Amino acid sequence: MKAMLVTTVAIVCVLTLFASGVALAQTNWVDELTSSVNFYKTNYPNSNWDPYLSELSLVKEALAQGDQRIVRSKMGKWFKMLRNRDYGIHDVAADELFNFGLMVTPIQEFNISVPAPAAGGF
Repeated sequence: MKAMLVTTVAIVCVLTLFASGVALAQTNWVDELTSSVNFYKTNYPNSNWDPYLSELSLVKEALAQGDQRIVRSKMGKWFKMLRNRDYGIHDVAADELFNFGLMVTPIQEFNISVPAPAAGGF
């Protein structure tokens, strides 16, 4: 009986830790993108990075609530903003951040729409 109770408690602890790890992993990529935007904000102070940070903040909130529809919508908008260089951001910064975003964002998991490159681009 005691062994059964210990085993049950151990399983519950493992499942709780696993669930916490999954939730943490879900927000890590957003934190990485936010850190990168802040890096470019420091290096390109004449550009308006606040709308980009705002979108990422909304994505992080949506992840915490498990709202995949909002994650998909906001990340699609975020990539489109980068592709269009919205808010006067620097071209090189936009390209680098776009490419980094492609590497760290779970695009397939959330079925995120990523805009195609401009004609003649990658």
